[in-house]
Amino acid sequence: MIPALKIASLANPRVKSLVRLRERREREQAGVFLIEEGLVIERARAAGFPFQEIWACPERMDGAARALYDAIRHDGVAGVEVTAMVMDKVAYREKSDGLLVVAPRHVRRLEELVLPASRPALVVVLEDVEKPGNLGAVLRIADGVGAHAVLACGGADTDNPNVLRASRGAYFTVPTVAAPRDEITAWLRSRGIRLLAADPGGADLWDACDLTGPVALVLGAEHDGLTPMLRAACDGTVKIPMHGAGDSLNVATAAAVLLYEAARQRRTGARTA
Repeated sequence: MIPALKIASLANPRVKSLVRLRERREREQAGVFLIEEGLVIERARAAGFPFQEIWACPERMDGAARALYDAIRHDGVAGVEVTAMVMDKVAYREKSDGLLVVAPRHVRRLEELVLPASRPALVVVLEDVEKPGNLGAVLRIADGVGAHAVLACGGADTDNPNVLRASRGAYFTVPTVAAPRDEITAWLRSRGIRLLAADPGGADLWDACDLTGPVALVLGAEHDGLTPMLRAACDGTVKIPMHGAGDSLNVATAAAVLLYEAARQRRTGARTA
């Protein structure tokens, strides 16, 4: 195993390169992104995601972080050991646990997705959901119910550090594709998947819709909801009733309500409780 590179200076060019990866444009140009936090790194490794190098701060690592670092190094991944000051500079999150992985970006494409033939597809479509934390939360929920893919239209930054953190590693287990709206709807229709739009004025209640067949749950932006174009492309609308002052739920919360209702129906074979 090649000894780890040691870096102590904030002026080191490699440190500056990692700092720039906070920006989407820099990640796209460099072809790499950052994975932080031991749990997320461990889940990426378990999913077989390739690592380019691992950065570690010995004075920040506890026993579990040290064991993970050693295991990844024994996988043949190059190591870089840094001071706490350098780790604080390159880490996106505050209070880093002393580990950070640089990994090659993998831009998933619609044509690469393979849906299971043994059970009806369950897909989430997000339109113009720009807050990375919301996208990551939806991925975590989708993983929890066993959804088959999350498709994002409207320029979502899918490998933003906050997406990975909020997903708790689900980014590496739930296929996630960013593509134009028309391509997503055409891909779904070609596979016989019904598009169901979440809308506060929807025609059917969330627990009265049949979600047992192949379905894509379509949710819009945090403030504006779905665009008229995408809403018109859907086969139906579903609403989650609001009995207070608010007129809608956070997009991740709405996704949780609908996805777990779909999971319940598929488990029991019934629409209503």
